[in-house]
Amino acid sequence: MKNYKALIVEDEPLLSRALRKQIENLRPGIIIDDELRTVEDTVKWLKVNPEPALIFMDIQLADGVCFSIFDQADVSNKAIVFTTAYNEYAIEAFDTNSIAYLLKPIKTEELRGVFTKLEKVTQLVESHLSSPSRIDYFRLAEEITRQQNRFRKRLLVAKADSYKQISVDDIAYFMVENKMTMAITFHNRRHILDWTLAELEEDLNPDEFLRMNRQFIVNLNAIDRVENYFNSKLIIKFIPGLETPERIVVSRERANIVKCWLDR
Repeated sequence: MKNYKALIVEDEPLLSRALRKQIENLRPGIIIDDELRTVEDTVKWLKVNPEPALIFMDIQLADGVCFSIFDQADVSNKAIVFTTAYNEYAIEAFDTNSIAYLLKPIKTEELRGVFTKLEKVTQLVESHLSSPSRIDYFRLAEEITRQQNRFRKRLLVAKADSYKQISVDDIAYFMVENKMTMAITFHNRRHILDWTLAELEEDLNPDEFLRMNRQFIVNLNAIDRVENYFNSKLIIKFIPGLETPERIVVSRERANIVKCWLDR
C-alpha cells in the first residue's frame, strides 16, 4: 500500500490521539501531518497544503459543522473519511469526496476496512496518493519530544500581592462558577484562574484531564465511579473527601467519550 499524507480533524483531543494511534498501528507508513480542532484551522490548513491527502474528519467541530469547510476550501484532491457520533449526516457526507462514514467509537476492524477499500480501488483514488518520502528521523525525534513536553505542568495563580505555583497533578477539577474559572485541589482549596476552560483544555494532558461539560474539566484521579442517569446520561462521582457545588452531569452525546477515556 502506498504512503498517504493524512490529516485528522477532531475537536476532542482524546479521540484525536486515539484515532492517530489506531491509524499508525494499522498503517505505520501513513504520515499524520497535523491534528486540527476547528473549521477555521482546517480551512487555513487546506489553503496552504494543496497536495493530495487523506482526511479523517469529525462532523461536529468546535466552531461549527464541517461541511462549511467545503464552501471555503478546495478538497477536490482529498479523500475524506468522516468520523462522527451521528448518523443523520451520511447522505450529505457522500456528496463530498467521502470514502467512508464511521460512527464513534471507531472500531479497529472498520478502520482496517477503510484501508482495504483504498487498496482495492487504487485506480480510482490515484489522485489522492502522495509519493513516499524519506523519513527525517532526527526531526521525528524532536517532534516526539515536543509533543511529550507540550502539556501544562504548573499554574501560576495570584494570591493578594503575590503569586503561587500549583502543580496540575494537585488539581482535582476545574470549574466555571459565576463566570469565573476555578481550580479546586484534592484538598478542596480553590484558586481563581485567568484562563477559560477552553484554553485549559488545550494545555492539559488529555490522558489525565477531560472536559465533562460546559462547566467542568476533571482529573482522572479524582473520579471514584460514574453512574447511569436518565436519557443515557452519566453522573460523575468523586473520591471521598472531594466536594462539588452541584452534580457533574455528562450528556448522552459525551457519555461514550467519557467511558472510552476511563476504559483504558
